[in-house]
Amino acid sequence: EVLSFQSLSTILNVCFVSKLKSTIINDSERAAWTGKFYSLVNGVAAANQFVILPLFMKGIEPKYVWRAMPFIPLACSIFQVCQQDPSLYLLAFSFFATKTMDYSVRNVVNEMVYVPLDFESRYLGKEVIGVFGNRFGKSGMSLILSGLSCIFGNFGIQELSRLTTVASLSWMTCSVWLSNLIPKREEAEEAVGQRRAEQQQPKNKDAKNDNNKKRR
Repeated sequence: EVLSFQSLSTILNVCFVSKLKSTIINDSERAAWTGKFYSLVNGVAAANQFVILPLFMKGIEPKYVWRAMPFIPLACSIFQVCQQDPSLYLLAFSFFATKTMDYSVRNVVNEMVYVPLDFESRYLGKEVIGVFGNRFGKSGMSLILSGLSCIFGNFGIQELSRLTTVASLSWMTCSVWLSNLIPKREEAEEAVGQRRAEQQQPKNKDAKNDNNKKRR
């Protein structure tokens, strides 16, 4: 799931930057446009994470959120492919939707995946995903795009949009597969309770042993 999402994000980033350079030639205007774009991304992501999601996630299972997330990027990528020359605003919206989803919704439900797991699984899982998954997804897709450009020449927005559709479908497949492995909220809370009880048992035994020693 991480590899497919980072691949999608990298392709959308390339589409956005390429279209931005060809549409806004002036460097100062392009820098100002980019600054406003990322400030809007951060503002919407913060509003989602701290205001909307805490209320929204109370009544919805995380697995359904995982299944719903890929639909917006997929719809945008399909619409891009249908356009002979996608506009800057369309590409910006596709990239905007993906980044805000990554910074807010995806980060929240991603943490929920680790909650029912034991400490070792959580620690190793986060390390593998953080070190290998995120970095390899971005750098691997960048190398693939560079290789395709060397073989077939310069890739245009239309070709990149087709790759975006493939990456969106790949992310949707992985998200649905992952959602089937995520326990429901009640099952996750039960697993956390059992883990805490198991952790508490050795402490109780040690406390009893200390009391027995003091009595002797």
